[in-house]
Amino acid sequence: MTILFHNTTFDKINVWKKTIKQYFKNEEIISIKDYKKFHDVNFAIIWNLPDQILPKLKNLKIIFSMGAGVDHILKLKNYNKNIPIIRIKDAIMGERIANYSLAQLLNYQLNFKIFQNSQNINYWSGERMPVDNKNLTVGILGLGFLGHYIARLLNKLDYNVIGYKKSQKSFKNIKVYTGKNIISFIKNSDVIISILPSTPHTYNMIDKNFLMMMKKNSCLINIGRGDTIEEKDLLNHLKKNKNFFAYLDVFKNEPLKSSSQFWKLPNVTITPHVAGVTAIESSVKYMYSIHKKFKKNKKVKSDVNLSNGY
Repeated sequence: MTILFHNTTFDKINVWKKTIKQYFKNEEIISIKDYKKFHDVNFAIIWNLPDQILPKLKNLKIIFSMGAGVDHILKLKNYNKNIPIIRIKDAIMGERIANYSLAQLLNYQLNFKIFQNSQNINYWSGERMPVDNKNLTVGILGLGFLGHYIARLLNKLDYNVIGYKKSQKSFKNIKVYTGKNIISFIKNSDVIISILPSTPHTYNMIDKNFLMMMKKNSCLINIGRGDTIEEKDLLNHLKKNKNFFAYLDVFKNEPLKSSSQFWKLPNVTITPHVAGVTAIESSVKYMYSIHKKFKKNKKVKSDVNLSNGY
């Protein structure tokens, strides 16, 4: 069997290739340059594969996404819906994204952004009283595989954690809102951590109306997808509400242009899409475990519900 590996955006591509070869010892690893071998490809490990390549993979059995997101596959016009997609479900990625969320939550909670802004102008701003964990309600918007890792970490630290999920599901120590109850979810959250996927239903979900329902001096942390935010509305909201803070790891267009107004706002912290960096070793190991199951059972269940778009 042959595996197509394609990624031009991730870091440490050579490490990815080496690790894939270590686990998939009996498989040939090719790139999109090896077009003469496309007919032999059964598995594809990809991120941002060019759409014109898919129809040429006549014997493709499984598509492995190199991250938790699958919108880069579903948006391809030539994607065959009968081919299962396997996303990364990795404990290390869950730990990383939970740590990132906690770090930005503490930045907000302990007024670090305010102190940093004061340092930039050589100003001693003086004491500011932080909010204790038990008095802070953190809403997790998108309580899926990774969202649950965030919730569990924050629960251990005595934060009051609530969540919003499209479908009803119970979680220990977490009040879960669904459907139209999103209004109550928004209004009850002191901080909202968005880990929404990119779907037609979530596009620009965080807009002017959403932001107006958030508490005036609250905080938005976005580690999901950039197109879930109406960026013009968020910019306006940040300009009008100086004590509202945004910690943004993802944007509609990346890398974020140097001309973007987000860079200049004192109540914004920007990171370059690093909240949930894929752990290479454990992720390839996970892919290999699915690969072995497929070789044994000749089938595998897709991780993606096409009607939901994720």
